[in-house]
Amino acid sequence: MASIREVARLAEVAPSTVSRALNGSGYVAEETKEKIREAVSELDYVPNQWIRNLYRKKTGIIGVLAPELIHPYFSVLWSYLENELHRHGYNMMLCNTSGDPLIEREYLDTLKRNLFDGMIIGAAFLPDENYTEMEKPMISLDRIIPGIPLVTSDHVQGGRIAAEKMIEAGCRKVLQLSDPEAKTISSSKAGTEFIRKMEEDGAEVITEGFTWNEVIHYPKAMERARTILAAYPELDGILANDLCAAAFLKISHEMGIHVPRELKILSYDGTFITDFNYRTLSTIVQDMESIAQNAVEALLKLMNHQPLVKREVFVPVYFKEGDTL
Repeated sequence: MASIREVARLAEVAPSTVSRALNGSGYVAEETKEKIREAVSELDYVPNQWIRNLYRKKTGIIGVLAPELIHPYFSVLWSYLENELHRHGYNMMLCNTSGDPLIEREYLDTLKRNLFDGMIIGAAFLPDENYTEMEKPMISLDRIIPGIPLVTSDHVQGGRIAAEKMIEAGCRKVLQLSDPEAKTISSSKAGTEFIRKMEEDGAEVITEGFTWNEVIHYPKAMERARTILAAYPELDGILANDLCAAAFLKISHEMGIHVPRELKILSYDGTFITDFNYRTLSTIVQDMESIAQNAVEALLKLMNHQPLVKREVFVPVYFKEGDTL
């Protein structure tokens, strides 16, 4: 592999001139730049980014705390985050905790040892002080942690739109799966607002909790969907995340429940999973690309010691028409 000195020798300039040209850190005449470009091309020279980052006391790596990899919402969001970080010259290390606080603690220790330049928290299961005591650049995507900026969907808007669509469809007894009591989780606000709007209109709302395994594993989600539909045969509406909504759609078909004539199903996330069934799910779409862009922008500002205009960013959601409402 060629060195910067070999590039300088071939271009007949000093190594410092090559460095300035490659880094854009000082004036270099256009004619000289062209000679350097030709030398770089001929020698197939690749700048040693790792050495450069060590010199600057940076790693060029952003850690992303991921509660899961296979769930449709998270897999799409991680992809957008990786693309956005690459666009700004950073690599992403996906830290899959599988919802295990001990694994999460290990990744936080990695940040503390300066092996990451910053961290994006996809989900957090440890007490607040585990994050706030770090004094490192961090952005949260759902958990509300005092002192740490939040970038998330406007879930109050999402819950309101979901209720309005259910009311328009004539639903009077509905089931929703989010936990309105999870006050420190931003996404729980969707359930809170949905319940408020539905009950304000006189509808009955049943709340059922799903375990983490049921939320992320489709077979387990189908087992729970079958149990719920058998327990509440009078339901006329269901609000659930994409994967669980898909499970309800499949099981209702198996049980001979016609969707949407007898049962309306509205999903929440708007991932590719909404098109995987015999009917396309009507859905509330989270703009994950915009979430990723806003999260990376905020994190880079923190890393560069720049002020944030907003400590909380709520990205608008929208309704996408399907065949289930």
